[in-house]
Amino acid sequence: MARINRYTILTVLVLFIEFTNARAANEKIFMDKLCGSGAIVLDGDVKPGTAFQLSSSTKFQPNFSCTIKFRTAQPTQRLVVTVEQLNIADCPSDTLRIYDGTTLLNQDVKQQCGSPSSFTFTTKTTEASFTFATGKTTKTASFKIAMAIHFAAVPSCPQNLGFYLCKNKNCISKSLKCDAHDHCGDATDEFSCSMVGK
Repeated sequence: MARINRYTILTVLVLFIEFTNARAANEKIFMDKLCGSGAIVLDGDVKPGTAFQLSSSTKFQPNFSCTIKFRTAQPTQRLVVTVEQLNIADCPSDTLRIYDGTTLLNQDVKQQCGSPSSFTFTTKTTEASFTFATGKTTKTASFKIAMAIHFAAVPSCPQNLGFYLCKNKNCISKSLKCDAHDHCGDATDEFSCSMVGK
């Protein structure tokens, strides 16, 4: 009887963890709700990646400005930043600027506004920040960004230990595979995915 109870408890615990992880992966994060808050920490276990969008609305007041920051939990980790969709019409009055520490990553104005194809960066530091700012008139804008930890210090990125080696050699958590977001930066984590998912 003790084995059945232990087995039942273990099964319930595993199901709870899977449910929690699935809920966290599907959680919608809106940048405008997190303006000015402390850095969001991505770690290798509980939160190895995330995705966020500008807002649940597409309209913004004049002179709106918002910054959010992400950082890794370990000094050897880096961040893969993929701008999956960018639609900022009033260019260059309204912009999204992406920083690796204090270095501006998207220096080309075509990657700060407009409607470019998706693009990606892998940080050289442990921190990435995003600043969205509008001009003097009410505007509409949207974007979607996927973030993942790149485990740069993990040799060979072993899948049997929960990692996934992207075609571009980024090493991310296997739990981010097939979640409808490009965490690799080259979309290889979304190749060969069934309709059911992982």
